Amino acid sequence: MGRISVAILGAIVGGFAAAAAVVFWLAWGVPKQGPSAHVDLSRGDYADLLLTLVTILLGAIGLAVTVGALVIGLVAFKTLREIKSDAANAAKDAAAIKITETMADELRPSVNAKVKEALPPALRAALLNDEVGHRILAEMAQRGELDEVLERVAMRMQGGGPEPDPDTAAKYADDDDDHA
Repeated sequence: MGRISVAILGAIVGGFAAAAAVVFWLAWGVPKQGPSAHVDLSRGDYADLLLTLVTILLGAIGLAVTVGALVIGLVAFKTLREIKSDAANAAKDAAAIKITETMADELRPSVNAKVKEALPPALRAALLNDEVGHRILAEMAQRGELDEVLERVAMRMQGGGPEPDPDTAAKYADDDDDHA
């Protein structure tokens, strides 16, 4: 908005400067030699005055049209830049969606099939490796995932014999309550 205001003010100042230059160039405000009490204007002087005013008016209109065209051009340029960035973003989103669909439809089934074929032998080989197995068990123990298993092993070692089934133990507890 500031550039537009500067352009309009420049047009106004330029119009006044052009009018002053025309007046000076045609020597309308400069006194002639000798005193002239009354100047008798001729038809040519009026024609010159009217042509000068029309020239100034047309110059001002031309300047206003030029400034208007510049403003419209700047707005159009900015709008086109925004349209271009919006189109680029929409194209990126559409490409991402298409890539995701392609991966889901075409790549994922073939990858899953190949993983199912290759995973069991590779997993067995990795678990049979002592170093990998110990590392996995150590991580599970640190996370507390082996606590229940270790409790059952400890109970079996202390009590000897097979571990009682929790469902069976509950059944025997109910029978004991009935006999009492």
